Amino acid sequence: MEVFYKPLTPDFRRQIIDSINRNILELRTCEPNTLVQMQITSYQAAKMLINGLPDGYPMPMRKE
Repeated sequence: MEVFYKPLTPDFRRQIIDSINRNILELRTCEPNTLVQMQITSYQAAKMLINGLPDGYPMPMRKE
């Protein structure tokens, strides 16, 4: 797999956050348990990290 870098723009940030939110919504359809809550917490931490990055930050991407 080839790795390349894409700058974090407001639109790209929104796409990432929307994707994370969709994953969280899907997990909320599961029966609540420790594994589900762990994944939701991890996604929420990822959202905080993405929101804390400055515009233009080089995001590593994989070309498959």
